[in-house]
Order: sequence, then C-alpha cells, then structure tokens
Amino acid sequence: MRDRANRIRKTAQQDAQVIASFLLALNNADASAMAALFRDDALVNDQLRDFWGRPEIEAWIAREVIVDNLRIEVLQMSQHYRVTTVVGAVTGTFDARGLPNPLIVNLHFSLFNGKIARLFILLNRQVDTFPDVRSRTLKAI
Repeated sequence: MRDRANRIRKTAQQDAQVIASFLLALNNADASAMAALFRDDALVNDQLRDFWGRPEIEAWIAREVIVDNLRIEVLQMSQHYRVTTVVGAVTGTFDARGLPNPLIVNLHFSLFNGKIARLFILLNRQVDTFPDVRSRTLKAI
C-alpha cells in the first residue's frame, strides 16, 4: 500500500512539473518547448475546437498562442481524478470584443507517462453571463 501511495505522489509531482513547464513555455512564447510536452496522439480542445495530434497542436500553438502573444496568470490550481485544472487570467493581442474582462479560462490537463495527453480550454463564465458567446451564429436544428 505504501508503494502505491509513493507512486501516486511521484506521478502527481511529475504531472505538476509538466504543467509548470507548459505554463512557463506559454508565457515565454516558446512554441517548441510547448509542443514537446504533448504526446504524439494528444488532443487539444480549445473552446470546443479539436486539434488532434502533434502536427495540428503545433499549428494551433503557432497560429493562436504565439501570434496572439498569449500570457496566463495562474489564479488557482486543483486536481480531481488525475485531471489537473489551472484557472488563469489570459492576456494577449487577440480581439477581445465580446469577451469578459478579465478573461478567465480553465485549462484541464490530463497527462499520461509524463506528457500532456489532453488539454481542454474553456472560458470560465459567471452564472449570470450569456451562455454562449458564439450563440448568435448558431441556428436551430
């Protein structure tokens, strides 16, 4: 039982180091360091858009993280069933019209064997805000 607890503790520490490395690379605009932290078959879901595999993730990093000069200030971090959630305030040179200020996002990380397997990025909305920023473009089915 003690060996299992030690393995869990070690894995949690390794996961925290990978996530810290990701956030540092993001804030330093280091695209190659960010991409290297993902598994080859990883999935990034950024606001309901899927990017599968390292080539698509590298393109997403270049097109949306680096070009928009994204930076994140970590506000909170928690873990729930091997999913680590980072809540952070995002800044950058992107068009922020229609977005809340400050822009708070949840980054949900799932790691496997020391690499990011899944990263889901979701806007953190207050209860009284409009349910979907993009809803004006949606049509009833």
